[in-house]
Amino acid sequence: MQIELTNEQYRKLAALIFLGEWIVGGGEKEEDTRQALKEAADDFYALAPQFLATDWIDHCPDCGGIHANQVMEEDLLPLVDEYDENTFWDVLSHHLAYRDVTVASDTEAIPKELEMRLWRRKEQYEQEFQKHGLDHVRLVFHGGKRGR
Repeated sequence: MQIELTNEQYRKLAALIFLGEWIVGGGEKEEDTRQALKEAADDFYALAPQFLATDWIDHCPDCGGIHANQVMEEDLLPLVDEYDENTFWDVLSHHLAYRDVTVASDTEAIPKELEMRLWRRKEQYEQEFQKHGLDHVRLVFHGGKRGR
């Protein structure tokens, strides 16, 4: 397959590859998958000189690899930070709502009913976190003792 790209399109795809590697690299499983994706990314990054993108890519003579450099990271990490922030609140709201709904649910409830309860409870948590962040969150450890 032959693909033609402009310099700008190459940079956009390099950014997507960097962001994808960042997400995949954060996991602890599937080393084979991560390695295969890294090799594909290295192959793509090797094309940087053709697309005048060497300001984003470094060739590492010590390890023989090709990777995003500090400039690329500084350009793209704000997107990662925004993603992490949004994901944190969404996952926290979902897990707390799921805990509340499954603990309080009766075994007779139909799946659609449970889904609606979950959605409403998640929305309550989202509103609380938008207003107060984690200020009202308290942890109660096993044994019932509250920490301040």
